[in-house]
Parts: sequence; structure tokens; C-alpha cells
Amino acid sequence: MSLSQKNKGKLTLIGIFLLFFIPIIVSWYLVFYTDFMQDSQGIQHGKLVSPVVSIGPIKAKEISTMSEVEITKKWVLVFIQNNVCDEFCSERLYQLRQIRLALGEDRDKVDRLVIFNQINNFNELKDLYSGQKFIDDSFKDYQFLVKKFNVVHSDKTNPIFLLDPYGFLMMQYPKGTDPKGIIKDIERLIKNSK
Repeated sequence: MSLSQKNKGKLTLIGIFLLFFIPIIVSWYLVFYTDFMQDSQGIQHGKLVSPVVSIGPIKAKEISTMSEVEITKKWVLVFIQNNVCDEFCSERLYQLRQIRLALGEDRDKVDRLVIFNQINNFNELKDLYSGQKFIDDSFKDYQFLVKKFNVVHSDKTNPIFLLDPYGFLMMQYPKGTDPKGIIKDIERLIKNSK
């Protein structure tokens, strides 16, 4: 047996060995070092509200035009601001805007709402957050809405809520939730609702 035949035999044996073990190594890497399994199992990044809370259609105002609009048949990202719009509020408005924009062609299926417990001056914000909707304590449905959200939210962690197109409060995202996770959840929900 020549030396080159021995080398060919060894290379064939190594090739067969790699053929069986490479898929195992790749699978192990995907499961333990990526979010591959989470996405394939459809695990949500927020906390599912159970049972869901019926909110229904919401009448609000648009922040830049101050015109009254009804929010209906859209997914709605909501947060509650207990004071005038401060630095945290501005960051949250920015975050909701960016989440919506990141949805690309599906962004028109998503709206943004902030609920204030007092009247705010939006002169500085109206150009930055065009399309943002708000409700304050001057609205007749204000107390009704706050009570509905308080059913699932009693602490002061300033979560982001998600309403479905039928007006049901179905998810909440605690402060500090990665926006990418919220985007993935909304993309999955929109895809499954088609």
C-alpha cells in the first residue's frame, strides 16, 4: 500500500467523521449562543396580559395638529406618563417612534399613544413626533382608560402596553425591555393576523 493511498484513506475517514459531527456542533452553537430557538418557538419578549382587557376604540388628539382622532383597527403602543413630559417621556416617545419606523411597510398598521395625567405644552415636541397621539385628564374617557390600564399595571415601572386592532390590551413590556424584542413581537403578531 502506497503512502498516498494511506493519506486518501485517512482523509476519507476524517471526512465521514466531520459529516456526522458538524451538524451536532452547529446545533449546539445555535441553541446555546443565539436566540434561534426562542424565535422558532414564538416566545414573546413581553408579558402576556391574561385575561386580556377590553379597551375598545380610543378617541385621542394628534400631537402636532391637535386634531381629535379615533384610534381603531391598529396595533397601538401605549405608555402612561404621570407628570408633564420630562426627559424619560421624551425618550419613550422617541423609542415608540423608532419601533414603529423599524416595522417598515407594516408601520401603518401601528399607532402610538401616550396617556398624561395633566395637560402638557407640546410646542417642543410636535415637530419631532408627528403622528403621535395623546390623551390627558381633560378627556371625558380619561378616568375610564386609566382604570382599565391599572387592572394590569399597579406599579411605577412605566411599561409599554400593546393593544390589538380590536381594542384589547394584550401585552406589556417592562421598563428596560429591548426594543428589538418589541419589534419582533409586533412583526410576528402582524404576520399571524393576516
